[in-house]
Amino acid sequence: MCRFCCMMRIIPGFLLTRSKHSLPTFSSLRRLKISPKSLNSTNSDRSESWLSSMLRRDNSQESQSDLLSNADAIFELQVHEVKPQHMCNYLKEFECFLDVLSKTDSKSELLGSWICEIGQQDAACMFDIFKRSIPDHLWKYDGGYPCLSMHNEIYRGHKELIEYRQSRNMMLRCRRNQICLAFSFWPDPAPRPNESNLYELRSYALKPGTMFEWGNHWARGLRLRSKRREPVAGLFSHIGELHMVHHLWAYNSLEARRKAREDVWQEPGWNKCVMSTVPLIRHMTSSILRPTAFSRMQ
Repeated sequence: MCRFCCMMRIIPGFLLTRSKHSLPTFSSLRRLKISPKSLNSTNSDRSESWLSSMLRRDNSQESQSDLLSNADAIFELQVHEVKPQHMCNYLKEFECFLDVLSKTDSKSELLGSWICEIGQQDAACMFDIFKRSIPDHLWKYDGGYPCLSMHNEIYRGHKELIEYRQSRNMMLRCRRNQICLAFSFWPDPAPRPNESNLYELRSYALKPGTMFEWGNHWARGLRLRSKRREPVAGLFSHIGELHMVHHLWAYNSLEARRKAREDVWQEPGWNKCVMSTVPLIRHMTSSILRPTAFSRMQ
């Protein structure tokens, strides 16, 4: 099958101590005397500011989502499983769909669109800044849920879009989506128009109650992976399957991916990040994605 994945918002997870049934208190974080100065200041500015802001905030009046993500945008991760014989037509019609959508009042933004090359094939993935479920597509909605609602009204009521949807559904085996937020310590998901990359989407189903701890360790670990512009987006699910985290990475080739993943083990602290986060995972998947011709992430 062919799949498209949609990108979504990233949510930072944060937790320094963990018990089986409860989240740690912020007083316990302060007792550990974490200081931004203890972190290297390269591309780790986001992780440093995130950790320090966590220590200054009173979590009693804030939701987990507000603590992990500080942007207004939401993301939609769409996955479409396309019948193999219809993949070419699917891509052509989806490109026409984007052209029609661009002439409406929808404020959605398709950040990326991919075909799964290694993993669950015959799937298309797309990311929106609003995020809608299409073969691996990533959508972004800068205005948050009001923007998503406006987009859905247009999507469900526009004559040409209705015709597209009816035709598209005949080509699909199934489809699914998630609405996500972006972790505040990851880079902002943005187009990469003049590049030539393969993308890896690593999705983690976490144990309930461990999202803060995940964010805490990755806020430190991400700076070790930021030297080659590999990190693209870090998202966590807000609607759909919950306790999900998605990390999107960009590499020049599979060999570049292999080398980058081997080299990071030489960085002090990476082994601790891995050892601390593996126990938080229920299961995980990895997919290699190739951008479509119309994807804004190349």
